[in-house]
Amino acid sequence: MNIDEFLTYLKNRRNYSDLTLQAYESDLLQFENFLIKDDTDKAILNDDSQITVNSIRSWIMTLTESKVTARSINRKISSLKTYFRWRETLDKDFKNPMLKIIPPKMSKRKLAAITNDDMAILLQNRPNEDDFDAFRNYLIVEILYSTGIRQAELLGIDEKDISFSSRQLRVIGKGSKERIIPIETKLINDILKYIDTKKRYNIEESKLMVTKKGKVLSKYMLYSIVNKLLENINVSERSPHVFRHTCATHLINEGADIVNVKNLLGHVSLKTTEVYTHTTIEELKKEYKRSFEHNFN
Repeated sequence: MNIDEFLTYLKNRRNYSDLTLQAYESDLLQFENFLIKDDTDKAILNDDSQITVNSIRSWIMTLTESKVTARSINRKISSLKTYFRWRETLDKDFKNPMLKIIPPKMSKRKLAAITNDDMAILLQNRPNEDDFDAFRNYLIVEILYSTGIRQAELLGIDEKDISFSSRQLRVIGKGSKERIIPIETKLINDILKYIDTKKRYNIEESKLMVTKKGKVLSKYMLYSIVNKLLENINVSERSPHVFRHTCATHLINEGADIVNVKNLLGHVSLKTTEVYTHTTIEELKKEYKRSFEHNFN
């Protein structure tokens, strides 16, 4: 398989992010390793036309038996589909083995979201800006929740991406797409105070999220920080992404227009945003049932 060439194409021609490229590489290498173990004829690795529908189905079956979730399997299938569609562009006579592959059905995705009360708890105890780590961590929660941006978008924010006069934040999302997000006055003031704190610590790094020593915060550090902050919060997912779910869910619950929420989150398709509508409807059903059970009992 021409994985390196394919990844170069995605990066240079499709402007895919590093995280997306890593996911594609992981999926394709996993499939390639399966072929090495499963097929006696190793020539298949150098000739994509020898990869059969049965080989792919066998891999999917192996993943299923290993208890890999349907959602993860579908992502891997999507990676193969994109790869083989690319192969078709290189050779018009190439027979795409993915055309006969049917992905497994997925159960409806249940998104974790923090309650309004728990978010109030997280935001009410604002630390003093002199405590660098505590104030930065508070700002992480404030930004993620109020903007709904992804963790990679947060880590990519540069000080110059913030327009304090216009109260706007510029972020670079998936596929290197830029979007402008409005931010409220309190967040603007907290960011300004945080930048002043960076200066007092003689931090010259222009990326917004940094350590006390001036190193750019990594995604692993960010995950660890958020996981720690949420350890006493009743939520099934303790990752930066849960604030994105929470932001969208709370906006929908408060009556925000779904198209505006879509644009805020940077979704390409409205169907992606509609999952938050489904989530809130399910919560409404539960509340309705609880109310009636209470009244009748």
